[in-house]
Amino acid sequence: MKKLLIVAALFTISDLSFSQSKTKEINPQKTEVQATVQHKDFSVLNIPVVYTFIGNGNWSDPANWDSNGVPPGETAPGSSIHIHSTIPGAQCILDVPYTVTAGTNPTTLIVYSGNNLEVPGNLTVK
Repeated sequence: MKKLLIVAALFTISDLSFSQSKTKEINPQKTEVQATVQHKDFSVLNIPVVYTFIGNGNWSDPANWDSNGVPPGETAPGSSIHIHSTIPGAQCILDVPYTVTAGTNPTTLIVYSGNNLEVPGNLTVK
């Protein structure tokens, strides 16, 4: 029996920019013309992401989140949001309206012991 090793690689491209510049001589004084074309913000895969609140204070403050940043308004199916700060008595204040998706592959919202999630505005489950 032969064994086959299958390796799969997943790539996420975010905030990728392509730039192209062209220079053309138009007269003897060497005047130059440049044109720049940029393409930005496209996603290759829609894979789940774990967002972890590690600070103390407002939800909208990027400094309060791990390297994945503040969860976007719409997360990929199966993503999860963890309120898990190591600061004693940490509090995450949901200072912006936010929607958590439900259904067959929902976004999960987990608040760890010793942490608090304060919702003074709107948290919608749809």
